[in-house]
Amino acid sequence: MVVGFEVIPCSIMHNANSVKNLKMYEKYPSPIKCDPSTVAMPIKEGQPLAFTYEVTFEESDIKWPSRWDAYLKMEGAKVHWFSILNSLMVITFLAGIVLVIFLRTVRRDLASYEELDKEAQAQMNEELSGWKLVVGDVFRAPSNPSLLCIMVGDGVQILGMAVVTILFAALGFMSPASRGTLITGMLFFYMILGIAAGYVSVRLWRTLACGDQKGWVSVAWKAACFFPGIAFFILTILNFLLWGSQSTGAIPFSLFVILLLLWFCISVPLTLVGGYFGAKAPHLEYPVRTNQIPREIPQQRYPSWLLVLGAGTLPFGTLFIELFFIMSSIWMGRVYYVFGFLFIVLILLVVVCAEVSLVLTYMHLCVEDWRWWWKSFFASGSVALYIFLYSINYLVFDLKNLSGPVSATLYLGYSLFMVLAIMLVTGTVGFLSSFWFVYYLFSSVKLD
Repeated sequence: MVVGFEVIPCSIMHNANSVKNLKMYEKYPSPIKCDPSTVAMPIKEGQPLAFTYEVTFEESDIKWPSRWDAYLKMEGAKVHWFSILNSLMVITFLAGIVLVIFLRTVRRDLASYEELDKEAQAQMNEELSGWKLVVGDVFRAPSNPSLLCIMVGDGVQILGMAVVTILFAALGFMSPASRGTLITGMLFFYMILGIAAGYVSVRLWRTLACGDQKGWVSVAWKAACFFPGIAFFILTILNFLLWGSQSTGAIPFSLFVILLLLWFCISVPLTLVGGYFGAKAPHLEYPVRTNQIPREIPQQRYPSWLLVLGAGTLPFGTLFIELFFIMSSIWMGRVYYVFGFLFIVLILLVVVCAEVSLVLTYMHLCVEDWRWWWKSFFASGSVALYIFLYSINYLVFDLKNLSGPVSATLYLGYSLFMVLAIMLVTGTVGFLSSFWFVYYLFSSVKLD
């Protein structure tokens, strides 16, 4: 039983005449001295090359169950712990801000308001400022509500897949001894969690439509096709590039057919089933009434999109160190098996995204901007932009051995696919936390 191997490459000046009559796997006629530090054979155009190998077996004390230890040995543990410590500092900072918002601002405003008598309340209503002024508009339906529901549903599905897969890998159920287990597990959990995508997207759609069940089938169907459709489109274009360059890395046509069958025969029906349960579940009723005429939003000192883009830097700060190890394992052939650290980083990322989006939503409400739906999604989802810029930086400075435009296009295509998934996950976390915050905040207010 082979429990390990070591490869030593050598450049040998072969005798072309002695090799010419040999068949494959026949023994080389003369002994070979291997010196890895020298290049013995000059390469000339049109000259045939001979490739030879020899194998030496050595007895080892390594047991069969421990054969992967050499490859799974965790290196750079201090760097991973530094990444987690850095994330905890960001979380503590943001948690302090959230605590101030809840305890000092919101609680104080609510307490002082509820202590007033009716006459004083009527007078105070005329002098209200900040988030209390948008009470009649804060639950006004956003633009493109169906697209928001679809993206949130797909984000819940991808987040569930990531959490379950990484947890199983961290517990040791996905050994590198069985190749493809990780990808197979991801596909399996993604298809099963189509029920969650359909349920969340349809229930959110019914909440935005104030309980109307009309159109839930269309929302569930779009949720089943949105992210897989974009992923399939990207993979098809990249595969055509590989076929055009006659690469052996192209996905076979039979595998494409299998993926399509899995998509339409398992994932789509499960998403529709989840949508059915979402349509039957009671929708959330808003705690305050929405005015018929939208309130005019005052002119802001700074453009709101600038705050939304800037908010993505904090989640990126918790992720970028672990991102380097993941990129190295994907593109430079290094083994990545520290899934315990990755699971901790994922949990920290979820917490940071929730806090960032919550703080930004509160800031928008304080300046009387009631259009918080999409802003809360992209406040945390904008981390995907910084990850894509980091991917370009990694391509330019770390992947210098990539040759030709096809390799660079493949890299950017797969990076775009990864970034889209991250945007849906982080945006969903930010939106759901902001929705809970706004619902809790205005359910505590007694305004007519």
